[in-house]
Amino acid sequence: MSRLRRVSVAFPEEVLADMDALTVETMTRRSDLIREACLLYIENKKRANLREKMKAGYQEMAEINRLLAEELATDFDCVGFPGDGNDLQQDREGSAPSWRKV
Repeated sequence: MSRLRRVSVAFPEEVLADMDALTVETMTRRSDLIREACLLYIENKKRANLREKMKAGYQEMAEINRLLAEELATDFDCVGFPGDGNDLQQDREGSAPSWRKV
């Protein structure tokens, strides 16, 4: 960890009482407890932000993937799935869709 700097933080009496009880229970100093809590909070925020960025990226890619699939589908005839009533070709096992290049 880098050099420590002193800061002043105000807490409501109830929060301070809970912190003091926890410091006694865990045999730590108040400053260590606050430092650890801050580090955990920052880590959780970073993870949440990353998760949101990933979610947005996957949603953006979903649209791109859909467009690519539609473009690819125009190059192939989808024969479909057996048993769907569309006179479809079946593979040897009769369970997979058949595709043919147009």
